[in-house]
Amino acid sequence: MPSEPIIQVQGLGKRYEFDHNHQWSLFGRKRLGGGAGYEALHDINFDVQPGEAVGLIGRNGAGKSTLLQILTGTLRPSTGEVAVRGRVSALLELGAGFNPDFTGKENIYLTGAVLGMSSAEIQGKYQAIIDFADIGDFIDQPVKTYSSGMLVRLAFALQVHVDPDILIVDEALSVGDIFFQQKCINKIREILDRGVTLFFVSHGLNSVKSLCSRAIYLQKGRVVADGPAEEVCDLYQNSLTSHSRQDWEEAVEATRLHGGDAELPLFQVGEEYDLRDEGFEHRLSQRSGSAELVFTGVRVFDESGHAVLALEQSGPARIRLQLDAKCDIPVGASLGVLIRDANGVDLIAFNSNFYKQCLPALKKGQRYIWEIDAHLPLARGYYSIHCGVKPNAESGYFYDRCFNAAVLEIKGNPVSWGDYGGRLIQVPLSTRMLHVEGSA
Repeated sequence: MPSEPIIQVQGLGKRYEFDHNHQWSLFGRKRLGGGAGYEALHDINFDVQPGEAVGLIGRNGAGKSTLLQILTGTLRPSTGEVAVRGRVSALLELGAGFNPDFTGKENIYLTGAVLGMSSAEIQGKYQAIIDFADIGDFIDQPVKTYSSGMLVRLAFALQVHVDPDILIVDEALSVGDIFFQQKCINKIREILDRGVTLFFVSHGLNSVKSLCSRAIYLQKGRVVADGPAEEVCDLYQNSLTSHSRQDWEEAVEATRLHGGDAELPLFQVGEEYDLRDEGFEHRLSQRSGSAELVFTGVRVFDESGHAVLALEQSGPARIRLQLDAKCDIPVGASLGVLIRDANGVDLIAFNSNFYKQCLPALKKGQRYIWEIDAHLPLARGYYSIHCGVKPNAESGYFYDRCFNAAVLEIKGNPVSWGDYGGRLIQVPLSTRMLHVEGSA
């Protein structure tokens, strides 16, 4: 029998009403239209099972923070029902709930009590909290003297030691330095291993895909997609692709006015180079762009020149991306290919702009291939290949953008994911041992 959802949201809506008819501003008193209001959330429905890790993504103003405040009970919905079962620990606004005049130590006891911890429980975890926060003697200073980084350290350390059933984390982690962020991510993984439910909000899609198996995409207060994290993140990323003709014109004009990278030389080849990738269209999980220049095949070749779906050993490989020009394409286009691990986390990127190169002018009705010889230092496992092409490296306008264009397996490498903590296994140019004279 399936367990009861730990979070249930049905028909949730939140509307902010503007009740007053006049408002004072810097420029005097102005009249507001009657009945004005703003609908932050509309008909939100989802369930979260115990132990599930869910990412919440969307642009600024999509309603993410409003939804989190309702889940934590700090904001009441206008319509619908919300059921949250178990102890909730939430890291939303930086230092929220702290008394600025109290010391860090005093705030640990005060906030811990508010979160439902007994004095004995707080005392038992106090040392672990201050060790994790690692703010030194500032623990005995008023928190109003803390930097933003110190505030988030103390807040996160306290929240993760509450032993919650549900952990809700907003963008606050972005304030900390890279070492503390990694420390937090590792702590979240440890908590997930204990079966805690995670609701994670971030604009960092790699973090969402790394931590969460599922993602919910909000747009203008509505759920656009709810499903596997990688698919939903790709859908969100594709939504950011520009289809504006003005953006295309600006990109082409920028190349004309300021010059561009060196044009890649064109070499004439025969029809035997045609990739003839019949399954290409069916493999794609997401696609966007103007379709003026489109990918029609992506293949990987081994050192012997054979097209393969798997490499026996990570190392040298050749990647070919086939493009068909549906109209004349001006000089300056930028091409990119991305390799991800099975969790959807970006690992290796190749882009013509990285090497100060761009596409030459392409003719309508012609077929072209971008060929890359690369070293792929990948651990054993499965990887996906993604590609994109746009008129200028700085433009948000895409001719074509394809997710999951090909799959590659690394078979022979004796090192698999996690054996040594990484997915990239790089062979050094050389290695040696040095003996330092004298005693240690």
